[in-house]
Amino acid sequence: MEIDKIIIDMLKKGVTILHIKEKTGLCPSDIASKLNELSEKGYLINRFFNDAGVKFQLANNVPYPLQDTVQINTGPSFSFIVIADTHYGNIYDNPNLVKRAYEYANEKNIKYVFHLGDIIEGCELEEKNSSRIRLLDLHDQIDYLTRNYPKYDKINTLYILGNHDYRGLNNGIDISKVISKRRLDMHFLGYKNSRLQIGNINVLLHHPFFIDKKMKYDSEIKDLYPNMNFDLILRGHTHHNEIFVNSDGSLVVNVPACYSSPNRSYTNIYEITLKNNNLTNEMEINTILLPFDREEVIPISKMYLPITPKSLIKKMQGPINNAVSSNKWQKKR
Repeated sequence: MEIDKIIIDMLKKGVTILHIKEKTGLCPSDIASKLNELSEKGYLINRFFNDAGVKFQLANNVPYPLQDTVQINTGPSFSFIVIADTHYGNIYDNPNLVKRAYEYANEKNIKYVFHLGDIIEGCELEEKNSSRIRLLDLHDQIDYLTRNYPKYDKINTLYILGNHDYRGLNNGIDISKVISKRRLDMHFLGYKNSRLQIGNINVLLHHPFFIDKKMKYDSEIKDLYPNMNFDLILRGHTHHNEIFVNSDGSLVVNVPACYSSPNRSYTNIYEITLKNNNLTNEMEINTILLPFDREEVIPISKMYLPITPKSLIKKMQGPINNAVSSNKWQKKR
């Protein structure tokens, strides 16, 4: 491990094989093995060619990619579960909540779960001190995630990565590459956002990298997709639940954090069914409550909404009432 640390420190600045050999005493074949091992761990190592030879350098602050549209071919209806902000490695992470979400999906024969980012807490390579990080090593967080994230034969997880996950890229580590090698049921769609085409419905998975008003988020989406109008925007990062209609007629579903927040006694996930037909596309949203203090999964509200044409849903602009945000469940306890 000491040799690994020396090589990583050299790669941050850019280094040749000869310099690594002089510093570590390793032969070229052993150096090649070490570089391959680091790549297997998710490190992004670039090669630069010039007249002096080949220099190897750790990628730093890699721009998050804007992925191509993901096409999901469906029949007349398509159901999925949506969760967000599990923050594996945080002191409040709760794999049991995530497990219950997947158990519900399995029981309902739902084959897809969409994760909206901040799948791990993220940290510097060796976090020295943090009151909210339980696992202070980035590789430990990734190992913990890939070992403990729920796995079912018939369920696929489509996920984007958020600002906490991006901390790995700040250190030259793309955690999606490690997850993809270890978990074939987890499919990376992009950092920050991904556009899905589900039947004839345009869906955006979105995880902003900042906290601000909703209008700022909308402006960011317009910058990323200037010629695209989305029927449905599924958003992580905010850690609270809210369903509302944008000024452009897009239906927005903010998905709360799926971990044991110290300020609440429950969280919720959403079961969403999109129904395609030639005239009006409809959406059914089922709010599923996950209490922290007992092993239950509680469907508490269901709503049906038209999501196209825009003229229908635009009339509903503004917040849409739902049981969780009104705290009705809390009062009934």
